[in-house]
Amino acid sequence: MTVRFSVTVRQVRDDGSEAPLDGELAAALAAPAEQFAGLAAWAADEARYLDHGEREKVIGEEGRELQRRLLQATFDVDAAREQRAAQVTSAAGIRHGTVEAGHGRGLASVFGPVWVSRMAYRNRREPNLYPAGARQVLPEDPYSLGMRALAAFHLAGGGFGQAREVIEARTGVTVGRAQLAGLAGDLAAWAGDFCEERARDADTDLPDTDVIMMQGDGKGIAMRPEHRKNAGKDDGTRPGVKKMAGVVAVADLTPAVREPEDIAAPPARRKAHPGPKARDKWVSASVTESIEDMIASAFDEAGRRGPQRVRQRVFLVDGNKQQLAAIGAQAAERGLKVPVLIGYIHVSGYIGKAAAALHPGDPVTAGQWADGQLLRVLHGRAKAVAVTLASAARKTRAHPRTRHLDLTDADRAVTYLTSNHEHMKYDKALAKGWPIATGMIEGACRYVIEDRFGITGARWSPNGAEVILKIRAVVVNGDLDDYMRYYKERYRTEHHLARYDEDTIERLNLAA
Repeated sequence: MTVRFSVTVRQVRDDGSEAPLDGELAAALAAPAEQFAGLAAWAADEARYLDHGEREKVIGEEGRELQRRLLQATFDVDAAREQRAAQVTSAAGIRHGTVEAGHGRGLASVFGPVWVSRMAYRNRREPNLYPAGARQVLPEDPYSLGMRALAAFHLAGGGFGQAREVIEARTGVTVGRAQLAGLAGDLAAWAGDFCEERARDADTDLPDTDVIMMQGDGKGIAMRPEHRKNAGKDDGTRPGVKKMAGVVAVADLTPAVREPEDIAAPPARRKAHPGPKARDKWVSASVTESIEDMIASAFDEAGRRGPQRVRQRVFLVDGNKQQLAAIGAQAAERGLKVPVLIGYIHVSGYIGKAAAALHPGDPVTAGQWADGQLLRVLHGRAKAVAVTLASAARKTRAHPRTRHLDLTDADRAVTYLTSNHEHMKYDKALAKGWPIATGMIEGACRYVIEDRFGITGARWSPNGAEVILKIRAVVVNGDLDDYMRYYKERYRTEHHLARYDEDTIERLNLAA
């Protein structure tokens, strides 16, 4: 038995009566109707011979072709219905009085390639104007807005090769690496403006007791040889392989009061007294912006979240001197008092290494000694711990049996604690319910930078890395849909509307 389907599309008038479609509309819809009929007939007949995986494959491929034909139909209808405008004038005040229909161009969409035809308004003194292209926000290159969003998502998640493979499998369109790099640069062009101007308002329902937490860190990105430090200089030094990317993160949190013993405690007690949970995280990263600019962007985001300046702001870092100076400068410039804490995990690392240096070959004793000193640090006695470490190192060096030990890590811990003890007031932070660890920014560094830029063998230029960082931050923040709407309006304004005078834009409704 053979099953055949036929699809007839008819128009329904206001009175409920039906009539055949107009000639142009019928012609435009003939291809998708034929495709749908064929797919429906296959489902009723041939599909029974296939397993579910094979059915999924056929429906995926044929369904995408149906979508492609439907998109093509919309452009065919537009072309058939486009009417000549009485007057089209460029931004320079030059009238484009010669009109030619049927100017076509290809468009690579998420469903596959389609063809767009529209009227060209010509003047030999200027490039053609295409009002229909402005209304449809057609890109200057072949790649649709949907393809751009798809490229942004997959470029943020993996390498260029992986993104190309996924895009081709998803759309059937092959995008060259150079074209993909161009798309990335185009997509990132307005990401900075979007972060500053994005439409979503600050949450005004949060209680004044909620805290705005800011964190900052940095991670190295492997540079191409020509972009490395000292590249091209024959001075006998090894060029720096990596360039530091600055990362900042901001989040809201409800304070959760704890005691020092809750931190330096067995897992059961730590679980019974959990720390504050970050909400609505925002991340920004850059390999070309300065540390000062990145810190300023974190303060800007905090200001957006708390414009009334009532909610407490707290900044957590790893102890980088430039970061600390930038935070102090920003707080002073804005008239704010912002407590700055060095992440407790960083302090724990220094003390752990110092304990291992003082008790070599005895990890149990070293661990117990480190735990005792860390508890003192949690009680706000970091400076006293530095004195204890210095004293222990001095005695170790003075004893004949231990003077040979390498105590470099102990010396480093003493310097670190002495220099930064004012940023280690963990007892006060815990009593106020603030976080004392930089887990959020370390996670952001891992996700935004390491997972993407740590691909084996990958090398970057600063500008190429910056492009991907901007796109990745937009995706990580969950802002891709919002950004693509913002991107579309910026593209319409700068690539289309900027070519017309105001009267033409208004008369032809090009900005709608």
